Amino acid sequence: MRAGKIATPRLLGRVPGAALLGGAALALAAAGCAPSGYYRSTSSSLDSLITLQTQQQKRLATLEHEVANTRENVQATRASSDSRLSELNQRMDMLQGKLEESGVRFTALTQKMEAVKQRMSEPDSGRTSGRSSDSTRSFLDPDEAYRAAYSDYTAGRYGLAKDALTEYLRRFPDTEVSDNAQYLIGESLYNTGDFNGAIVAYRKVVESYPKGDKVPAALLKAGIASTRIKETAAAHRYFLLVIQRFPKSDEARIARERMTQKSGKP
Repeated sequence: MRAGKIATPRLLGRVPGAALLGGAALALAAAGCAPSGYYRSTSSSLDSLITLQTQQQKRLATLEHEVANTRENVQATRASSDSRLSELNQRMDMLQGKLEESGVRFTALTQKMEAVKQRMSEPDSGRTSGRSSDSTRSFLDPDEAYRAAYSDYTAGRYGLAKDALTEYLRRFPDTEVSDNAQYLIGESLYNTGDFNGAIVAYRKVVESYPKGDKVPAALLKAGIASTRIKETAAAHRYFLLVIQRFPKSDEARIARERMTQKSGKP
């Protein structure tokens, strides 16, 4: 009886232990299955997010590159526009100064010119009765003689202007405006359609007054007159001389435009 009593508790103690071990094994198996599927799902979602993020970063980098290029183009265009505007303003200021200076000179010339005209329009009897000497002195005044010739030119009396300017240069070949007088002879001939004569007059400006400020204009107009008589090669030479000798002048810019037009380039 003692032995049976002892055996019964041992048997009862083993049965619950086996049951507990089996339950633990089942619990662990169940616990092991659930985290594995969860992690796989989470890992797949994470991979998708990383791929999407990478794509978005590439798109963002492309957009940033396009924005940078656009900004550079805008800045370059703005800089070019600002440079051109500044250049135009400088030219306008320069032309305005020349215009004002010319206006002052023109007013003074007009006054003297009217005096010369009044003296020249006096009757012959008046000149022979004592004013001939005054008329001669006024004609010998280079300023008054030039103004009178210039008045004929501005009034469109090109024949009279050419004769008066030619006489002026015969008497006063080395004044401050002698190169202007020679240039206006060329202009008078050009305006009457004598393009060959105009070219000769323009060339004389370059030859007789090489340091005068009318040289670039004379070369340019010689080229333009050459185009009027279909002398394309000669025109090209004159335009090229302007560009080479006076590259920053307005005449050089016009010469380049003329050469571009003749070459057929856009």
